[in-house]
Amino acid sequence: MRKSIKTFVLIILLVSTIFVTKKSVHAQGVMLRGIGAVNVSMAGVATGTPIDSAGALNWNPASISALKKSEIAFGLGLIFPETRVSSSLNTNSGSTEGEAGTIPNPSMSIVWRRNPNSAVTYGLGVSAIGGAAALYSADKLNPILGGRAKSSQVVIFQLSPTISYKVTNQLSIGAAPLIDLASLSINPMQLGQPLTPGSELHNYGTRYAWGGGFQVGTFYDFKNHYKLGFMFKSPMWYENLRYKGTTVGAGNDNPSKSASGSFDFDLPLTLSLGLSYDGFQDTIIGVDVRYFDYASTPGFDKGVILNKGTPYVGGLDWESIWSIAVGIQKKWSDKLILRMGYCWNENPIPSRSSMLNVAAPLTIQHTISVGATYVIVRNLELSVAYAHGFKGKSTGNFTSGNNTGVVTNATSGNEIMMGITKKW
Repeated sequence: MRKSIKTFVLIILLVSTIFVTKKSVHAQGVMLRGIGAVNVSMAGVATGTPIDSAGALNWNPASISALKKSEIAFGLGLIFPETRVSSSLNTNSGSTEGEAGTIPNPSMSIVWRRNPNSAVTYGLGVSAIGGAAALYSADKLNPILGGRAKSSQVVIFQLSPTISYKVTNQLSIGAAPLIDLASLSINPMQLGQPLTPGSELHNYGTRYAWGGGFQVGTFYDFKNHYKLGFMFKSPMWYENLRYKGTTVGAGNDNPSKSASGSFDFDLPLTLSLGLSYDGFQDTIIGVDVRYFDYASTPGFDKGVILNKGTPYVGGLDWESIWSIAVGIQKKWSDKLILRMGYCWNENPIPSRSSMLNVAAPLTIQHTISVGATYVIVRNLELSVAYAHGFKGKSTGNFTSGNNTGVVTNATSGNEIMMGITKKW
């Protein structure tokens, strides 16, 4: 027991060392940290810590073999983002608070095996895996807004039919094809447009875009209280984002014009490695380390590029990031299970890209979460979770004509989630 404690302390020290040597700003980008109330309360930890169907299906398809029972779970969460953009140019300055409202975060998951000794486990997840929103009024005192309202909204739903095979008593492998349906709106539309104020598309619309990819994973139970998991998720390749809109004109010499086009926008390749330890009485501790390859993903790469001498927006210019999450679960009694978690991430938005991401200010640095599960009757559970993302900022320069200004994006947020699980 003493040896196990020493080993786990070393793991925590290693994670802490990685944390303090990384940059101090964060965002996991557009991808949600947790799926379902149980996974949210664990700060998204699941790759080597399979304690619920929603988290296991999203972060490691092989780990569903380790769930003790078949189960079906339903969850609904509400995300409350708080955003603010501030800028200064010459002697002018202003600060505008966002009014994004509430983002829904639904989930459904099912894991089933024919009998407890079956080597094959099946799963199906249907959930929102990504989402963000921002809305700013036409504040004439804020130079970066230039008297124009700005808004954005993205919602990504994913279907993940999954199969896991128990190769040995300790090793499982799993795979899942992934089918996505996404909606993206940025108004005024700047992607693929010239970097000239007034030339963006306004009053435009986009249609839903379908995408696909796959994920594979492995899960290994050392049978000495340690469990290890690894997940590879391919890029999600989407059909081109198609839009139609109107450029804003000024008088007869520059009339408004209708425009249409398309833009290539995908989701990043994701890697996740997780380790858990359950050697303490009625307690499980898990750690996940993840990598999101935004820098190589169409739509998130490039930034401002030149086209025959004219600068235009080729992408959001994000960088690839690392994410670290720690979660702990404690069985308090036969009726009550308590959880808490902490997640830290790097910031995908470098300072040079602050002006391109006013409508996508995903800069939260640290997130903490708490939650609980109450056993209503045998095999029927009610779970709740709360997460708070502390305010994070990014600051960079922007240009207007021959002048250079400074813009700061700030974001914080809260999430509440409730779910119900039936096991058999």
